[in-house]
Amino acid sequence: MIRPEVASELKRWVEPAVALAATLAALWVVGMPGMRWGWLSLALALPIVVAGGVWLRVAVRRALMTGPKSQGSLFVEERRVLHVGPLGNVQVDLDEVTRIDLLVSSRRDVPPGLMVYLPDSPPVSLPLDAEGSEGLLDAMTGLPGFSADRFHAQRARAQRGAQGVPMLTVWTRD
Repeated sequence: MIRPEVASELKRWVEPAVALAATLAALWVVGMPGMRWGWLSLALALPIVVAGGVWLRVAVRRALMTGPKSQGSLFVEERRVLHVGPLGNVQVDLDEVTRIDLLVSSRRDVPPGLMVYLPDSPPVSLPLDAEGSEGLLDAMTGLPGFSADRFHAQRARAQRGAQGVPMLTVWTRD
């Protein structure tokens, strides 16, 4: 008897919850013999904490990039992004991109997206709520100087303090 939008929001955060629970359970098992943290327990706990932290970080990033899917589909293959949407299809080669702007609004009816600028052509809009958008961030990390942490920080800052529809530049080619 859970509302569908609440169920989909909870489903988004299942992987980060599993990552955290598995890391804590593994640490509990390592520290279980006598409930003492000796040198062997600490030596086993260190790789568990590192692996669990990496898994949790990737899971949270994936959860932040997914959401209600309504703006078509994104297909990411190596350095190419294809957006198949209700208004047409767009293909972008990331090696040719000169600038990427983030479009985020505090209003629920305005979906988040990216404005991708190419030389000698108008900007292209890629929605972040499209199906398959998880692969878009992975593809953009190959751009020189692109930081996924900075991207998420700017997205969160824009969502908190958005007045109308702000556009933030998240990457430019030197």
